[in-house]
Amino acid sequence: MAERFRHLAMTKASQLLQDADEVEDVAQEVLLKMWERHDSLENDAKRLNAYVDTLTKNICLDRKKVKRRHPILRLLWRHDEEETDSEVQISSFDTPQRRMEELEASDIYLRAMNRLPYHWRTILQMRSEEEMSYAEIASLLGTTESSARGTLSKAKAKLLELIKKELR
Repeated sequence: MAERFRHLAMTKASQLLQDADEVEDVAQEVLLKMWERHDSLENDAKRLNAYVDTLTKNICLDRKKVKRRHPILRLLWRHDEEETDSEVQISSFDTPQRRMEELEASDIYLRAMNRLPYHWRTILQMRSEEEMSYAEIASLLGTTESSARGTLSKAKAKLLELIKKELR
């Protein structure tokens, strides 16, 4: 049953997001929220499917909203593919103000990264900077891919929280 809901969530999330890792994170978040609310959910397949669809859509829209609101977060989730939605693109021309904003964003990012636990920081760097697969990360750390995904998700959430604090 969980696999069916995971598949539904991933299908909906892949319609709204381009990044496969982010789609996976959204699917995991949907399943976690369902588990947290499993006592209050009805055992009606039609309603559960609608609930998964709506929950997935809302989580995806929340993630897009956060990236649009904070330019530094767009740098954290840059994609190889061109974004086709209404997301504001970072201009490519170089100006003194742009260079200063990039330095400030980089400084905020580095300060937040340094405040993360070493293990989380390492996994974030392996995934984003070294572009390692979850299997490679799991094998290096002697853990499962699922555990690596979960830790990465927690690290991203904490990093965003720290960056938000810096931006206030």
